[in-house]
Amino acid sequence: MVEKKISIYGELEAQSPFNSDQLLLEISNTHMALLVKMAGKDQVAALEIFTFNSNETDWYDIFYQVRTHSVVLDRSYNDTRVFYNLNEAVIVPLEKFNTNSADVYLETIHGESINQVIKFDHVNIIPQVVNVYRIKKELNEMVNANLMMVTPRHTFSKTVEHIFREGKSYFSAFIKVQVYYHQFLVVLVNNNKLQLVQSYDYQTPEDILYYLLNIVQQFNLSVDYTDLDISGFVLTRSNLYDYIQKVFPKVTFDKISDEFLLKENLEEYPPHFFSPFLNLAV
Repeated sequence: MVEKKISIYGELEAQSPFNSDQLLLEISNTHMALLVKMAGKDQVAALEIFTFNSNETDWYDIFYQVRTHSVVLDRSYNDTRVFYNLNEAVIVPLEKFNTNSADVYLETIHGESINQVIKFDHVNIIPQVVNVYRIKKELNEMVNANLMMVTPRHTFSKTVEHIFREGKSYFSAFIKVQVYYHQFLVVLVNNNKLQLVQSYDYQTPEDILYYLLNIVQQFNLSVDYTDLDISGFVLTRSNLYDYIQKVFPKVTFDKISDEFLLKENLEEYPPHFFSPFLNLAV
C-alpha cells in the first residue's frame, strides 16, 4: 500500500515539453520524496512524500500508485536527479577503489545478492572516497521507464558532501541524524575523519536511541563531547526528542532557509522537518 503523507505546492507552471525545472526524487525502501526545484531560482516549488513497504509491494505497483496520486509527476522534466537512500552501500577510499571489484566490496559487507544493479559515486570530499551501492533491477527499470534524463546518486554521497561543504572541519565527534518514516540515516565524523555512514530501520523511538548509544560505545566516544545534529521527522515535543536530550547534552537542529521552500506552506512544520530532502537540492 502506498500512502501520500505530505503534499506542499507553490505556483507550478503549466506542463511543457520544454520545462526547465528540476525534478529530484529520493527513493528508499519505505518512502519516496519528490521535489521540484524552479528553474533560475534557488527555491523548491513543490514537495510530495509517499510511504510504502517495498518488501510487501513490488516497485511496479509503487511507481504506478505514486504516479496516480502525484501532482508533481503530471509534468515532464528534462533534468531529473534520483537519490537512492538504500542500506546496501559501502564507502571505499579512492585509492582502494576498482570498478572490477565493486561487487566484492558489497558482498563482503552485505552478503551475496541476485538481480541487483551496482552503481558508484565519487564523493567530493578530502580525502576523496567512492560510495559503492546496489539497487534491485526492478527498481532500476522502473526509474528509467518512468522518468526522463535521469542522473542517479546515493543519498549517502550527497549528505557527506553537505557535511563537509566549504571545507568545514570537525575536531570533535559529530553525529548527523536524519529521521524518516521507519528509517534513519547516521553519519559520524570524528577528528575531521569520516568514520560511519549507515542507514537503519526502526519501529519505536527507543530503537533510534539504542542505535545511537551503540555507535557512541562502538567508537569509544563521550556523549558529553559529541555534537548531535538532528533533522527530519522529529518533533521537539516527542518521546524521541526527550530521550535524546536526556542523553546528549549538545543537540542542534539542521535548519534550512524558509525562503527555499515557500514558508507560508510550512507553518505547521518545524524548520528542520524537511531538511533531509531540501538539502538534496542545495
